[in-house]
Amino acid sequence: MKDGWAGAALVDDLAIAGGNTTLEIDTISGTPLSVTIISVGVRFTIDTVTDTIFTVTAANSNEIQTLDLDTPTAGTFTLSWNGEGPTAGIAYDADAATIKAALVTLANLTTTDIDVVGASLGPFTFEFKGTYLATDVVLATIDGTSLTNAASAESIVETHPGATTWELTFTPALDAGDLPANDDVITFLPQQLDIKIGDGNLTYTEANEYEYDLDRGVLDTVRAGDQVPLDLSLDFVYEFITTGTSEEVSVMDALKQIGGASDWVSSSSDPCEPYSVDIEVIYTPLCSTSEIETTIFPEFRSESREADLGEAAVSVSGRCNAVQPTITRTAQ
Repeated sequence: MKDGWAGAALVDDLAIAGGNTTLEIDTISGTPLSVTIISVGVRFTIDTVTDTIFTVTAANSNEIQTLDLDTPTAGTFTLSWNGEGPTAGIAYDADAATIKAALVTLANLTTTDIDVVGASLGPFTFEFKGTYLATDVVLATIDGTSLTNAASAESIVETHPGATTWELTFTPALDAGDLPANDDVITFLPQQLDIKIGDGNLTYTEANEYEYDLDRGVLDTVRAGDQVPLDLSLDFVYEFITTGTSEEVSVMDALKQIGGASDWVSSSSDPCEPYSVDIEVIYTPLCSTSEIETTIFPEFRSESREADLGEAAVSVSGRCNAVQPTITRTAQ
């Protein structure tokens, strides 16, 4: 089962190595409903990395701000954030832990709301977490009038906006012999639930509606009537289910957009239509000389669902917003 995830981004990482399972990205576009936070379970390809589909296992969408002290030689500075502050004076050569300790004295920040990283004299990065996880927050401000610094160019800038994914954690790891480059294109693919089916059956019904016209009581001509949705029924005992990630997603979750599939998006391009998924059935014959057959039932909406947990069996029926499935065949 597949949802309607799609979109693109660019690699924004100059330190890529074999074995990496994290990647910084930018310029996210074309996602469903223009969302900017990439969901766990979304898959992606990189245009210069051949024959590999990666699965997102975590995505960092926290705001990152960077503090630059501009190489002071003495003095102190203070920080303010979101209407609170200033802090007490902070020594020009304070370490990251001291700066964080000053920030969490503000009424709207706790130790779990912000991380501060950087060496003495900076630059320092602020990552907003906890209460402000994946949230677009206001910029912190600095008062450096008590610093001894001829340039007086101390500043705080937004490095990564909150509520926009800037780092992906994924599986499998990058192959050292096939690494992407900065600005390579990432293409996002649907979230999916893979089900290995044991005993069971899948049936579908195509129907045509015709109107028969008479001429003085005698059949004369035939005209095509209204299109009829494709009926689909699935009855199967599943052997195992995988998502490629650690979250728990059941068949019912995926069909109803609940639980582990609550962040799935409809496979329909019309946001006003009820939620749907695409059903893709892959049949691999035992004979290696026969072709693999892939049948896609687009925009399936389940209208009846029955589960037998004791037998690990599921029965589902519904209709597709299509008059027939798409069938392709490829060599094994």
